[in-house]
Amino acid sequence: MREKLKYFIMNKAYDYNRGILENMVVKKGDLCFESRSKAGVGRFLTRIFDSGEREMIWHRLVINTKGCPDDDLKVTVYACDREKMKLDGEETDIFEVFGNDRLSLDRKLRAFAPMVKKQASGVSDILLHDVSGRYLWLLVEMYSPNDTSARIDDIMIYLPAESWIDRLPQIYRRSDRQGHFLERYLGIFQTFYEELDSEIADISNCFDPECAESEFLEMLSGWLNIRDTSIWTEEQLRTLLLRAVSLYRMRGTKQGLSELLELYTGEKPFIIEGYAVRQQTENPNERALSAMYGSSPYTVTVLVKPGHNMEIIRRLAMEMLPATVELKLAELDSFISLDNYAYLGVNSSLGNYRPAVLDGRSQLSLSTLGGAPQEKDDNKGGIPEDIG
Repeated sequence: MREKLKYFIMNKAYDYNRGILENMVVKKGDLCFESRSKAGVGRFLTRIFDSGEREMIWHRLVINTKGCPDDDLKVTVYACDREKMKLDGEETDIFEVFGNDRLSLDRKLRAFAPMVKKQASGVSDILLHDVSGRYLWLLVEMYSPNDTSARIDDIMIYLPAESWIDRLPQIYRRSDRQGHFLERYLGIFQTFYEELDSEIADISNCFDPECAESEFLEMLSGWLNIRDTSIWTEEQLRTLLLRAVSLYRMRGTKQGLSELLELYTGEKPFIIEGYAVRQQTENPNERALSAMYGSSPYTVTVLVKPGHNMEIIRRLAMEMLPATVELKLAELDSFISLDNYAYLGVNSSLGNYRPAVLDGRSQLSLSTLGGAPQEKDDNKGGIPEDIG
């Protein structure tokens, strides 16, 4: 039975920071080029990987990049079986050389030069069947025309070596010993097969909103009857997909409506149900209440703060409300207006008196509730402090 492929992967800040960076920085889990000159070559020397076996024959190296064509990529592969090496004529440990902060990157690369096993330019997918050794590490060099274009998403190193030529009759393996042409030719199809096999093995990730690629979110949205996916950011859409079932169970309830609108706006809306207003029938302001919140018990009024698309909010609210319920949607103004939607501590506040000033922020048409001008102040106009 053939041995299952194992791998080392670098795809997060912790992995990259364990190596040595030059003109490279970690941003949002990616390794990005960054230089004062805004262009040039970034270098990344990976940590030393230990396969645990002497004379390990490595299988494959895959570097996934964005904004960096393969022509702008160069890879140097180092490998050895011993932990000891020569530095300035003295025997020392390779891990000590790697972690010695007093040695520059160029000095370390010169010391590691005898352990170079393979160099490749213009490719991001490399067979390592000619690389052997218990320990392996890489130098990745990438050219970028500007700071933001080139970055590395992840690096994967597979082991041990596996070649389809080993499944052929002995006569084919014996005839390919010299140039290894057949092995390399079969490696093209082997690579496609392994990638497809890996995608099939990880197919469950395509159905998980937390880790699915962006292109699969649209498909998952269709399955859950989520329309207008363009109104949601990617992060919002992932959250909506995760909570879709629970939100559908609360469809037609105040809680469900509140949670859906909070997910879209980022803040909890204010929802007034008609039956609650009906309980204010003895209120002297009954006419004003009816004008704002309706006179029917089957009316729901949704109040949201400014800065949101009211038409989208209306569509979302209508999807969560029963067909027999009337929706009233209002945007909260940031000042007190009689017979209008004004809530103390929400969109209105009463503060200390301060004189009106022509500073581009004050509104002279507003009046102060409570308080009086200071006696020594000749300016008789004023507005509430911190209103809105």
